[in-house]
Amino acid sequence: MAFSAAQIHVSVSEVNLGVLYSGQKSKHIFIVENRGDKPLVINKVRTSCGCTSAFTRDKVIEPGASTELAVQFNSKNFRGNVLKRIMLFTNDPSGKTELRLRATVLAELALKPARIKLGVLEKGQTAQIPLTLSNLSDLPVTDVVVRCTSRLMTVEALPQRLEPGETVPLNLTVNVPDQPQSRVNGYLLFSGRGHVLNQLRIPVTGTTGS
Repeated sequence: MAFSAAQIHVSVSEVNLGVLYSGQKSKHIFIVENRGDKPLVINKVRTSCGCTSAFTRDKVIEPGASTELAVQFNSKNFRGNVLKRIMLFTNDPSGKTELRLRATVLAELALKPARIKLGVLEKGQTAQIPLTLSNLSDLPVTDVVVRCTSRLMTVEALPQRLEPGETVPLNLTVNVPDQPQSRVNGYLLFSGRGHVLNQLRIPVTGTTGS
């Protein structure tokens, strides 16, 4: 007697989404086919993290038919080479089918240093810290602004527009409190529009001496 069962088939199990700038979303549609002689039932679709969503048009696929599995990856908070998995749980005897998305995620707007450690500062002084802000993408970044969460800090010489590949020097001024052993903490919040709305959150930490 011939064995009768559903049989899942996905022509491409791994897709490279290419280069994304952090914050961009990318979509791909997998075609899921039933090559068996019983209806294929998709019981569950699971992704490896909340950054990836996956939805099927149909839950039951008749023999010889196919459906679409729409997948979207949100690259926010990622950098470098990324691998994400999508798991399909079906009534195919194999039980589970794994699909994969790959991408290379780049920062578009970058500040150096990415974390500012002031160390121990002389009380009552004015400290000057050099910074550099870079546009690493192939588009201009516009509407560039910065907000300091501490009234002790200001950033000077910030342009409103950065051309592709441009790096500009900036200056962080810190007015150190006159009280001994005080904390000098805050964040520099940069934003600018390019491929995406870029948002940088740069921590600044330090203390005053005794």
